[in-house]
Amino acid sequence: MKLSKFIRRFIFLTAFSSLLLAFLISVLYQYHNFENDMIHIKKEFTEQKKKEIKNEVLMVYNLVEHKEELLKKEVERRLKEKVNLAYGIAKNIYETNKNKKTDEEIKYLIALALKDLTYENDNTYFFINSNKGQAILFNKEIKFDKYHDVWNLKDDNGNFIIQNQSKIALEKKEGFLISTFIKPDSNDTKQYSKLSYVKLFEPFNWHIGIGEYIDELREKNKKELLNWIASLRFENSGYIFVNSTNGETLVFEGNIVEVKPHPFPELMKQQLETAQNPNGDFYEYKFKKPNTVQEFDKVSFIKKYDEYNWIIGCGVYLDELNNELKRKEIMFKETINNQIKSMLIIFLLLVVIIYLLSKRISTFINYNINSLIQAFSKASQNNEKINTEELTYKEFVSLADNLNKTLENKNMVEKKLQDYIQIVNQNVIISTTNKEGKIQNVSEAFCKVSGYSKDELIGKTHSLVKHPETSSDFYKDMWNQLLSGKEWKGEIKNKSKDGKTYWVYAIITPILINNEIQGFTAIRNNITDKKYIEQLSITDELTKLYNRRFFNNKIEEEINRAKRENKTLCLLILDIDYFKQYNDTYGHQKGDFVLESVAKVLANRTNRASDFAFRLGGEEFAIITTLEKEKAIEFAEVIRSDIEKLKIEHKSSTISKHLTISIGLVSKYAIDIENSDKLYKEADDNLYIAKKQGRNSIYYNEDK
Repeated sequence: MKLSKFIRRFIFLTAFSSLLLAFLISVLYQYHNFENDMIHIKKEFTEQKKKEIKNEVLMVYNLVEHKEELLKKEVERRLKEKVNLAYGIAKNIYETNKNKKTDEEIKYLIALALKDLTYENDNTYFFINSNKGQAILFNKEIKFDKYHDVWNLKDDNGNFIIQNQSKIALEKKEGFLISTFIKPDSNDTKQYSKLSYVKLFEPFNWHIGIGEYIDELREKNKKELLNWIASLRFENSGYIFVNSTNGETLVFEGNIVEVKPHPFPELMKQQLETAQNPNGDFYEYKFKKPNTVQEFDKVSFIKKYDEYNWIIGCGVYLDELNNELKRKEIMFKETINNQIKSMLIIFLLLVVIIYLLSKRISTFINYNINSLIQAFSKASQNNEKINTEELTYKEFVSLADNLNKTLENKNMVEKKLQDYIQIVNQNVIISTTNKEGKIQNVSEAFCKVSGYSKDELIGKTHSLVKHPETSSDFYKDMWNQLLSGKEWKGEIKNKSKDGKTYWVYAIITPILINNEIQGFTAIRNNITDKKYIEQLSITDELTKLYNRRFFNNKIEEEINRAKRENKTLCLLILDIDYFKQYNDTYGHQKGDFVLESVAKVLANRTNRASDFAFRLGGEEFAIITTLEKEKAIEFAEVIRSDIEKLKIEHKSSTISKHLTISIGLVSKYAIDIENSDKLYKEADDNLYIAKKQGRNSIYYNEDK
């Protein structure tokens, strides 16, 4: 056999085998990627649908909450406006007749005027009581014929109605309170929730007030909300449903229904269990689609609105998800198959070209083999194109051109791959560690958000970015889960090199080889902006301290923590002395400055991780701390002294020429704390005593 024929056959067979192998590898690679991509798409698509239904529920929940707040504010505005009008009438009657008539005659004129003062389309009425418990105008009746003592009158909740009204009038001059009371014009003896507003009438030591039954307004509000909710529709067969926590259905399959027990008790039981999560949660079940009898798998998100005892939810049918996923899978398969067909055609074309070229070059191979080998060697080593000008014959030039195109495509693919890797490196916060948690590699995005360079991070642990406020129990629970071979997901609060706080949502996955953990891979998403928005929702706008809403949650959390750790918990309630008089003297703008100044003192003094400062409303502040009693008393005295040292002028104060505060303090072992309400009341009572004993002081019970 001639050398040229042997080389021709050898070249053809080698090229054919290489192309065939490359083709098979490419096909297997494509299908492997296809399977991985489908898993990712299914997971991502399902999570997206769950996120959508959760957003729908939270949107409805927030609107219901907003409507309830608007209702309360509107009722408060009306009540205050009416009481101020009644107060003006009473004041005018008093001023007009104080030198002409006896006190008893003036009192009767005022009571008669307010008894007859009514409003069209309104069931409200005025009441007058002395601050010692005598009824003057009570339940639409004037009570001057005999002394009518109502001092110990209680509502259904056991609250002393008149005593609480008098307390507000004497301490704050005016204010709101909630109680229960019967409706005067009704034969019904049931007591209904009533919001009242009272104001001190100084000439006779009375308080004048008016209340409004909020049950009817709230029911109207509920009806409007249910009508709106029932009208909502989403893609395919989506709708919002509403049930009550006592097992009744309100909006069913997107329609308002007659209030009755839920038609599916077991499903209702499942909803009630899921609704125990205060942040809402998902659950799966089988349910029929509207206007059908066939049941389908369904996943829903629900959240309980405690004010109305509603369970608000929305769901998505999983068969619709599967149908959509199947459609995407078919499209994906068609794309892959088309790519394989194209590659097969290219493969066949290349085989034909190689065969033809091998035949044609057989006659010239003996003269040009060395130059061709050199050209191929250079191209393979340096990834450089073959210089066809160095080749003598057209056949070699043609082969070189084709190989150059293949090389060019390969370089292009490699460049794209490097570009993708660079994009991921720059934008995704990724790190890998060994089993002991020492960092092996990090992305540029990790370096950017943490402020550390790669050299500073490699070989260290993630404690380098650990935030000091994050408890050790948090990381202990995380490591227990990871070392058991399970994936961990959650939010982590970190601290960058320059001391800035940032938040990430992390997914940490163990790297398993032969069922043994070799290390961990963590992918994170920067959620600092989201956490900042959350922080705004728990922060008082004026003082930048925590607000009342966060206080209600935090005090429960700290009581539970103290009980777990068997520690002492201390609560301080602070009040600015004569703050109303300060506002009257200096104006509300100066009043806001005072609130901000007091808040700065509290913020500076509560810099321990276990200290929390709050503005509860108006001039009332609170501090939660784990200091034991003696230290807490010293702590309170420092704060009281700091406020006085501000030297803020207060001409209207009767105890000092400068601004002062009074503090009620209670410190208890966790096992002695019954609940947050009693703890708050005890601190508030101590504040009241501190003010009664002369203000600018601290009061605490010696035996508690």
